[in-house]
Order: sequence, then structure tokens, then C-alpha cells
Amino acid sequence: MLAAAGTARARAEPFLSVTRGDGAESCPDAARLIARVEQLRGRPETGASGAYAVRFTRGDDGFRASIRSGSGARELRDRGGSCAALEQATAVTLALLLDSDAREPPLQAPEADVGGEPAPAPGAPAAAAGAPAPAAGAPSPQASAAVPPAPRVPSGAGGGEREGEAPGPEGGATRLTLAAGATGLFGVVRPFAPALSAEVGIGGARWRATMGALWLVPQTLRHGPGELRETLLGGAARACFAAAGSEALRFDVCSGIHAGWLQVAASGYTRNDVAEKAWLAVPLELSLSRLSGPLGFDVGAAALLPLRRNDFSVDGVGVAYSSPPIGALVSLRGVGVWVL
Repeated sequence: MLAAAGTARARAEPFLSVTRGDGAESCPDAARLIARVEQLRGRPETGASGAYAVRFTRGDDGFRASIRSGSGARELRDRGGSCAALEQATAVTLALLLDSDAREPPLQAPEADVGGEPAPAPGAPAAAAGAPAPAAGAPSPQASAAVPPAPRVPSGAGGGEREGEAPGPEGGATRLTLAAGATGLFGVVRPFAPALSAEVGIGGARWRATMGALWLVPQTLRHGPGELRETLLGGAARACFAAAGSEALRFDVCSGIHAGWLQVAASGYTRNDVAEKAWLAVPLELSLSRLSGPLGFDVGAAALLPLRRNDFSVDGVGVAYSSPPIGALVSLRGVGVWVL
């Protein structure tokens, strides 16, 4: 009988599969993750198909990656606002696991001869003639393979290592910040006055401290027959503590001190003088900020409790502006963030 023989070609399947939950669409798919792993290892993986299953999810506390294989499961997490750090940590973990699998010697069953007795291992002493055979049902020695320990993923800060947590700029790292933006003063020199502010700060996951400068855009106030030109240059120091939110977006409660030098120059009067006074106020502030990336923002609203009132008067005309017992400050600043 004549039979036609065909050549079967096995198609290599990926060594891992990837699923992504809701909100984790920015995490890598299987092709991208495989490429990252092979780039780290410097060679393609030719092992068993479907050896690892990775699932990316996103919750209120950030991103998570679950890695499952025949030897167990591992979970990585990252509190950052993107999946980039977790992608890198997952690729490093898979590369370490694959290298551990490659170093593990495979178990080979001894070949049996025609009579059913296993052949001795190479180098093993031959059994003496006439030695009794093992009793029926007696357990035979078996080889065991050591399971490699779970790899440790290096953390992004502090120089130490944390097992099972993805590296990243978040998660308690100390940050240096530089902020600048627009500010509005209410009830200080007039009902509303625009200003510019800038500050430098340092902070962690739940706290930050800043020092900065405040410059009031010069204001001209008509009063009687003349006018008053007001300028203010000051500084501020504050400390903030996170009351709610996450690393990506958080609410802070802040307080500190505002101090400055207020100058008023009169013109159009019989006698034109220049008066100067110190300005001191204690802020009670609520702040909404995003400081988890290289660029962020800070929005703040503060009540200003003046330690002294700064009202000016003109002889024969009266008080130019009577400030209220409590003023206010609103700010919007862009923030640059550097992880130390």
C-alpha cells in the first residue's frame, strides 16, 4: 500500500499570555511584554508555551500585576499614575524567573532494560551479583528539584530592595519641587489684587514643606483729590500634610507664615509722602495638588489671619481702604518635580 507522508510543523506559541482589566489598558500587551523580556535577557525565549500568565489590573491604590506559573503566583504593585514602572518591574521579574527555569536541571527518568529493571545511572556502582531485589511495594528513591526562590525586584528609591513591589518615583520617595504661578489677594490692600508667586519645596508621600516669594502687581487706588500707589513684596513659609487622596491626586492641609513689606506712595495731594509698613499674616490653607510626575500642579485657597492691620489714611481725606479682619489668598501654580 502506498501512503503519502506529510511534514508537521509545530508553531511556537508565546511563553506568556497577558490580560488587562478595566483601567489597565495602558499596560503592555503580550507582544510588548515579550519584547521587553527578550531585550533584558538578550535572547528570545524558546521554552514551553504558555508557561506564564500575567494579568494587569487597576484599583484605587494604583496598578497591580499578577504573574502565575506552574510554580505559584506573584503579585507586583505600583501606586503611580501610569503603568510604565510596573511594566518594567514585570519584565524584570519574568526575565529572572525564566533564567531560574533555564538553570534548573531537567529530571530524566532512567531507562529500563528488556527485563524491566532500570539501568544504573552513569558512574554508579554496579549491584553485586545475587543481591536481593527490593521488596514489592517498597518505595524507590526519587530525585527532587529545588524550587528557586521568588526573585527580588529592586525598589526605585533608598538603595534597598522590596519584594513584590514595583519601582517607581512614587511610594514614599522624597521629592524636590519648584512651583510658580498666579495668586489673588482678597482684602489685603483692596478688595482684590493680583500677584505672582514662586516657591521651592521638599516633601514625601504624606508631607511637604515650602518656602517662596510673593510679588503684588502694583495697585493704584483713587482717594479724594489724589491717588495712592501700593506695592508689596513678601515671602512665605508653609508646611502641608496630606489629609486625603493618593499619590496621583491629594488634598493637603497647610499653614505657616506670610511676611512682607508694604509701601504706599501718595500723589496729587498738598503733601505727597511715602509710607511703609510690615505685613504679617497666618494662612489656613486647603490645597489640591498632583505631584506624582515630572510636571504637576497645585491649587490652593487660604484664609489669611493678619497679625497686624495695614490700613493707610490721608490727612483731611480719611482712610483709603479699611481691610477686613480676615483676608484670603487663592493660588494656581505649575510644579516641577524631581525625585531625590
